[in-house]
Amino acid sequence: MVTVNEAKQRIIANTLTLPAVRIPVAEAVGSYLSEDVISPIALPPFRQSSMDGYAILHSDVTGSGTSLRLAGESKAGQAELPVVGAGMAVRIFTGAPVPEGATAVVMQENTTSADGSVQIREFPVVEGKNIRREGQQIARGAVALRAGTLISPGAVGFLKGMNVNEVAVHSKPRVGLLVTGDELLKAGEALEPGKIYESNSAMLQAALAQAGIIEVSISYASDDLDATITALGALLEEYDVVLASGGISVGDYDFVGTALEALGAETIFYKVRQKPGKPLLFGRMGEKLIFALPGNPASSLVCYYEYVLPALRKIMGSEEPFLRSVRLPLRHAYRFDGERDEFLKARVEGDEVVSLDGQESFVIGSFAVANAIIYLPVEQNRVEAGELVEVHLLPL
Repeated sequence: MVTVNEAKQRIIANTLTLPAVRIPVAEAVGSYLSEDVISPIALPPFRQSSMDGYAILHSDVTGSGTSLRLAGESKAGQAELPVVGAGMAVRIFTGAPVPEGATAVVMQENTTSADGSVQIREFPVVEGKNIRREGQQIARGAVALRAGTLISPGAVGFLKGMNVNEVAVHSKPRVGLLVTGDELLKAGEALEPGKIYESNSAMLQAALAQAGIIEVSISYASDDLDATITALGALLEEYDVVLASGGISVGDYDFVGTALEALGAETIFYKVRQKPGKPLLFGRMGEKLIFALPGNPASSLVCYYEYVLPALRKIMGSEEPFLRSVRLPLRHAYRFDGERDEFLKARVEGDEVVSLDGQESFVIGSFAVANAIIYLPVEQNRVEAGELVEVHLLPL
């Protein structure tokens, strides 16, 4: 049995990053850059107004009510512009280029226009006011996004605004998921005595989709050694990462560990000193990763967030693969006994964290409203209200 930290270290040490591919920016959401992106242009590419108003020479305004002569306009997309000289003002709109000579833009709410002139009610007018400088967002040739950055919708907008239409990202892993258990019913089947509806596959597939991994295959195997060997073997031939749900404990009908051994997989560790999720197995077959997850849904999801997701992120090129960790005060006191670290389903509310009801490994309902996991090592098994605890923030 390994500790939580030992398990995480072994997983990262045995996980390789997939090669890079070039793909359209619009298809890159959820991927990690494999190289820096250099801006081919400045943003904005010209001096740009941030307001509707009037472009002027700021030094012309000597007091509230200064009158300036109107000398044309500048609208978004306009190429030919008037030049602003002393005593002149040019009508300008948000996003439009600032004419040569202008040193400030006065917003229209602070002006009155009539008979070919405009009165400026603002005083003093500061040089550069309401003007976006050329390259204010990013200069041409500067690093726009660094390797290892996760491509978000905001990143897509940023890149497209620079006319960057393709990026180099690490490939996403193909994931095969095996569900075991003769007690499991599929959706739509009639509920029978001794049976339960299978939910782990949909839960894990949703978690994978949230991580940007869409290529997921789901297989099922009965509680039989030969069937388990056949199903796992097929997945290991085709997929980069194989997840097995259930069948990894020590019961008479738990065959996943034996099946992996029969297939020649290397076990990196089996069992972690934690609650829930003790019977977690991590292994390899060549460069392919194997995670055998506990069948209880809360245990399975804890192990996914704490161990599987970091491995997937590293495969995709993330330089910070683990859940973001913060320290927050616990709202209510918490006690536990035993020799295993504990993970608690939790909610961050304001500047504190609340451990939720329903911490048992079979209870998934509390995960439905959780936005965090509290990690309590055995050395911190007596926590008082207001005491700081380690909190792992779940992906949004």
